[in-house]
Amino acid sequence: MPEAIYIPPFARSPLRPRSHPLSLFNELKRRKVFRVGIAYVIAAWLVVQAADLVADNFLAPVWVMQMIISLLIVGLPISLILSWAFDLTVDGIKRTEYGEIEGSLTVSNKSILALVGGLFVAVAVIFYVAWPRDDRSIAVLPFEDISPGGDQAYFGNGIADELRLELQRLDGLRVAGRTSSIASAQEDSKTIGEILNVDSILEGSIRKEGNSVRITVQLTNVADGFTIWSESYNRKLENIFEMQEEIATSVAGALGVRLGVGGVNAFKGAGTQNVEAYEAYLQGMGQPFAQATVSFERATQLDPNYAAAWAQLGLSTGSLHWRALPEDAPAIFERNHPFIVRAVELDPESAVANTLLANSLYFFRRDWIGADKAYAKALLLLTDRYNLNHRANMLMRAGRSAMARQLYDKAESLEPLGGWPACFREYVSLAQLNFTEAKEIAEWYRGDSLMMNFGIEIALNEGDPEKIKTAIRSLPKTKLSTDALYYPVLSVFDTPEMVLSVLRAIYADEGTQWPSKLHDIALLAAYFDDPQFALQVKAEEVRNTPARQGALWYPVMSEVRQLPEFKELVTDINLVAYWRASGWADLCRPLGDDDFECI
Repeated sequence: MPEAIYIPPFARSPLRPRSHPLSLFNELKRRKVFRVGIAYVIAAWLVVQAADLVADNFLAPVWVMQMIISLLIVGLPISLILSWAFDLTVDGIKRTEYGEIEGSLTVSNKSILALVGGLFVAVAVIFYVAWPRDDRSIAVLPFEDISPGGDQAYFGNGIADELRLELQRLDGLRVAGRTSSIASAQEDSKTIGEILNVDSILEGSIRKEGNSVRITVQLTNVADGFTIWSESYNRKLENIFEMQEEIATSVAGALGVRLGVGGVNAFKGAGTQNVEAYEAYLQGMGQPFAQATVSFERATQLDPNYAAAWAQLGLSTGSLHWRALPEDAPAIFERNHPFIVRAVELDPESAVANTLLANSLYFFRRDWIGADKAYAKALLLLTDRYNLNHRANMLMRAGRSAMARQLYDKAESLEPLGGWPACFREYVSLAQLNFTEAKEIAEWYRGDSLMMNFGIEIALNEGDPEKIKTAIRSLPKTKLSTDALYYPVLSVFDTPEMVLSVLRAIYADEGTQWPSKLHDIALLAAYFDDPQFALQVKAEEVRNTPARQGALWYPVMSEVRQLPEFKELVTDINLVAYWRASGWADLCRPLGDDDFECI
């Protein structure tokens, strides 16, 4: 008989491995680790291609792709470990045992799962990083002029302004306002970031010589002072618009801000393709109103469809009323109104144009209700300091001081540094008896010729004779109003009857005129207890221009507001209709449907 062969116990086991002797290589092969690894590499390559396409469309920064590739590299050993330890079966995920598990899925299933999982992770990372988020913020500083003649500062400021407007149109990016950005330009990046509450700064320089322009731009991270992105552009002047769009697009990409198509994300450039018109526009933006009007007129002649130039032409033309006599103001308003209307027709989605239209409506037509609607549209398009302040100015003139103050506060919270619109806040300060704030505003605008008499207005409302005398003595002796009105009043100040006689004589003197003459006389007449004469004089001004209409709500005008003629005045200038439609003045209230009273 043949000799019996001894079979060890482990060889008789039904779980005996298929290959013997057992090796690591065979076990890796049996568990499909190699196949999963190969499938993962192929899937990762596909993920990278897809991610690159998505990142390009969203203008994601370079580090997004670097992160995705790093994650996929880290994922390779993890997928191999999981492939060794587990099998995906029709009954769910099970730990891999010796021998084949019945119903386990094929390697192609594992490859598909790896591909889908990788794509999901990559796309999720891109959307998390590249999708607009509220913490994206930037300040655009004025561009330094390094041109040979040193006479191109207006051009550098204009380029910065256009870039700021471009970036404001992007979803998911908060842009610091112009006034605050300019005011903080001399500070270091960290200080600017703290003042303006932004996490990045765009700054640069411009060198313009003949028809050539060189712009150098740098985007800085406020937190560490490192440069996020920088570039230099050398172009001919006729390519300036393409350059601006390239810069804005690159900044958006560097910040990871999504660009869309149309609407708020549409790059509109400078609003013109005419370089000469654009340069005339930029010149106007850097000039006083009287000179600017000429520049804006030239811009509209060179490009009749230049909406921004029409808007600024309307603003500069209308602003001439500040230095005009009240009786000349209606002609100025009639001249500027068509310019504003044209700007809105050309660019209905311009926040600035809609705000200027609102201004023109109540200055020119006394259409307070229509103005409110135009302001609402402007603020829906862009809620910034400029637009908020303009609506607050209208509310102030309409006697709605509390709401005006809310808007002033909101405007200043958006732009923490000072700017010209705040100068009209003094009317609200005095209407609400906040004399401390009024004095702070007066100090801020001490050098503004239009605000020279504001110290007297504060003193008149405080009602302290000595303060009034001190304020008069502090007036510049070169001003016509000082010599013609205030010094004569000071000389007889302690005799009210003589003061009123002086006021009536000056009012009747048609040969002596200055823009605020009626306003100045009215406040003095109210202080010296002649409300009837004060209303007569003030009404003459208000019927021509609402420029200084906010003074109607001063404390010193309290007795004036209680006269029957005051009701006639506010009814004639459409304020009563506006109050009934939108809300009453703080110092007035309705008495049924047909009457009201003011205090």
